[in-house]
Amino acid sequence: MRLKRASLTCNIVLTLRKNLKGQQRLKEYKMVDWTCLLFDTNKLVTVAILERILNQEILMTITLILLAGLLLVVIAVYSILYQKKRNHFKIDGIKKQLEPLLSSIIIEDSMASKKILAKLASLIREPLAKQLCIDELIQCKQNYSGEAGEKMVHLYSELELKNISLKKIKPNKPWYSIARGIQELYLMEQRDCYDSIMHYANSKHDFVRMEAQIGVLHLIGFKGLKFLDYVSFPLTEWQQMKLLEQLKLFPEKTELNFKISEWLNSKNETVIVFALRLLEEYQQLGLTNTIHTCLYHSSSQVRTQSLKTLIGLEDNDTPSLLLSYFKDASFQDKIIILDALKTMATESESEKLEALLDDNDNTIKLKAASALVSSSKNGIHILKERSIQQPIPFQGILQHIISMS
Repeated sequence: MRLKRASLTCNIVLTLRKNLKGQQRLKEYKMVDWTCLLFDTNKLVTVAILERILNQEILMTITLILLAGLLLVVIAVYSILYQKKRNHFKIDGIKKQLEPLLSSIIIEDSMASKKILAKLASLIREPLAKQLCIDELIQCKQNYSGEAGEKMVHLYSELELKNISLKKIKPNKPWYSIARGIQELYLMEQRDCYDSIMHYANSKHDFVRMEAQIGVLHLIGFKGLKFLDYVSFPLTEWQQMKLLEQLKLFPEKTELNFKISEWLNSKNETVIVFALRLLEEYQQLGLTNTIHTCLYHSSSQVRTQSLKTLIGLEDNDTPSLLLSYFKDASFQDKIIILDALKTMATESESEKLEALLDDNDNTIKLKAASALVSSSKNGIHILKERSIQQPIPFQGILQHIISMS
């Protein structure tokens, strides 16, 4: 019994010792774990602080770069504005000196002009001043005619400003420089520069070509149309109008009829169109047969202009000629023909016009009825009969014509 109690006591003691050692090891483990955790936390904090510092440095660098870029933009804008403002005041100052001098030349006699000429020469030493002087001379030339205009032209040559314009039309210059130089030369009546300007009449650049073509006509009139012999680029609608405006300044029409017959056979269809316009504008009646041939040209633009020219050169044969072509015409050209016949058709064309009342298109019927009523005494009666026989569309057509009469 005593031995059992002793053995039990020993087991209890051993168990307690094991528990005490386990608890001690657990405490030691926990201490080690907390130490590692504290070390890792310190490490993370250090890394976070370093990253924050680095991010701040990067942000600061980026901010400085942006500020530097913004500063450069501000400086550039300010420099440009300052330069523009400076040029504005400079130009304004030159103009204030130029205008009274030019006015004095227009008013004063030749002796006074010579004194003023010396002042002008000293004023326009810089390229900017020379260009401003050219612009002012051109403006005065356009505003004044007669002797005052001639003085501006003389001054242009006397101040050697012509050389400035000639330099602008050199082949190595950009297109806008060439165009401006050509304009300055012909507006200042530099007829000796005709060949230099004609050189650009078939230029590949639209604005240069247009200025050159207008320029040669401005300088020598109808003879300047020589470029139509070889021009390969199209003449635009606007350009043709400008050329006709220039030609109105010259009453003499040297060999116009002969040259137009050549241009009507040009490979450039816009040249043919322009030649047809010339025929109409200057009433060249001797080429009616040639115009009739153009009605069957492959270009619709040529065919339409041929019609308009024939109508513009109206004679006794024109109505019958238009009606004979009617069946071959396009719809738009048919409308042009019927509108013309309303004023030029006679009783002789009434039968053909009546036949057109059977056309499938109601617009053609309306136009033909209008021409018939205008040209024939029985036109209104024919139309009334049609309105009874075929109320639609002839009742509406009849009412429209009566309301318009």
